[in-house]
Amino acid sequence: MQTATAIWIVLAALSTAIVGGVYLGFGAMVMPAFDGDARSTGVMNRINVLAPRSPFILAFLVSALACGVSIVLVLVDLMAGATAAWAALVAVAGAVLGLAGFVITAAVNVPLNNRLAEAAPGDDAAFAAFEKPWRKANSARGAVSLAGAAALMTSLLG
Repeated sequence: MQTATAIWIVLAALSTAIVGGVYLGFGAMVMPAFDGDARSTGVMNRINVLAPRSPFILAFLVSALACGVSIVLVLVDLMAGATAAWAALVAVAGAVLGLAGFVITAAVNVPLNNRLAEAAPGDDAAFAAFEKPWRKANSARGAVSLAGAAALMTSLLG
């Protein structure tokens, strides 16, 4: 494996692990705090306004970019004979999992966030309709992100 490819894989793995950890940490610690709280809709809407302005967005975007670049570089290395087939397979699988976390966010979590943003701050029914599908998608994106990060790092062993 070429040095540049390895560097991109490390960047992809670290940023994807950070993103996955934030997702799972949020799901495990923040979401349970909303249970039965009348302020849930307003607070979640505020979080959704602040999240794209936070340092988290850098890791989120770097993860997607680095996963995409890693796929291209690994395939180039594979065609040039510069990496083992198993390492390339594991790296590409890891990067695809990392990108899956990005896609789940864009396809499920963001639209749910946008729908919740239309609700009044104390709208318990809106939060109830939002919470279950959002939590499922959040758990899925956290799990695929962490699995992707682990696969990316594993690919460097060969």
